[in-house]
Amino acid sequence: MIRHSLLIFIFLFTGTAHSAIFGDGNPDNGMEDQRENAPKNLLNSVGTIFCDGGLRGTATHIKTALQHNRSIILTAAHVLFDQKTGMSFKQCSYRPENQRLSSIEFSSISTHQYKPESKNKIQQSETDIVFVALKKRAYQRSLELAQSKNTVANNLQLLGYNADSQKISLSSDCTSFESDSFISDQLLLHNCDALSGASGGPIITATEQGDNAVVIAVHGGTLVSAGASIRSLATGAQVNPEQWINQARIVDKALLNQLELFLAYLAKDFPSQK
Repeated sequence: MIRHSLLIFIFLFTGTAHSAIFGDGNPDNGMEDQRENAPKNLLNSVGTIFCDGGLRGTATHIKTALQHNRSIILTAAHVLFDQKTGMSFKQCSYRPENQRLSSIEFSSISTHQYKPESKNKIQQSETDIVFVALKKRAYQRSLELAQSKNTVANNLQLLGYNADSQKISLSSDCTSFESDSFISDQLLLHNCDALSGASGGPIITATEQGDNAVVIAVHGGTLVSAGASIRSLATGAQVNPEQWINQARIVDKALLNQLELFLAYLAKDFPSQK
């Protein structure tokens, strides 16, 4: 079987990666967009990233050993870069629950390998992850990170900013996929509905009440094969894991090690590297 990994690319727009709303392609038999306003118990663990005058993505307030002293958030690295220039934004802050008046400035950003100019888009997606220490504590719930294997699973959920409602939405009943075109042990391929602003949002395991939710991946954008037409990827397009699919960077041992290194720098008052 021919592998198409080198032909893959992601459509990137200013501030966020393009993401997709999936359905059955027939709006006459029901809603194609399954996003709903996030319930309070889940909304209270996430927020939005605001950089240089614009909303850039979503982030999760995560549980760490330092949580009583300072807050750490997890997001997609690309939301911190201007996708047109490839330059990092100069000033960023985190808005718990997307509340503007509660905005908290960034203090330190973890070392990461994300390169906006990279031509290898699978590798770029695999490195599209970053931890951020905030200048002040975010007095909100924190979610635990849990290692995930890139296997097909049902009942996943995505929390992400919804520009249509200008609120953080929950996309439920998502499924992960396997693909011969998009091959990576570090990416979770999924059909959670997401558009601009959802990048960096957590993929969580679904529970009836959401009280025991854990983060297993971080949404990054949409992978589209070189042979596919972006015009065909309209709202409600059917999932096709060989041509277009949403992707998220999974929580694995390497990511948890990256967090531990970042926490060690913070604990010793060493500056982290951008």
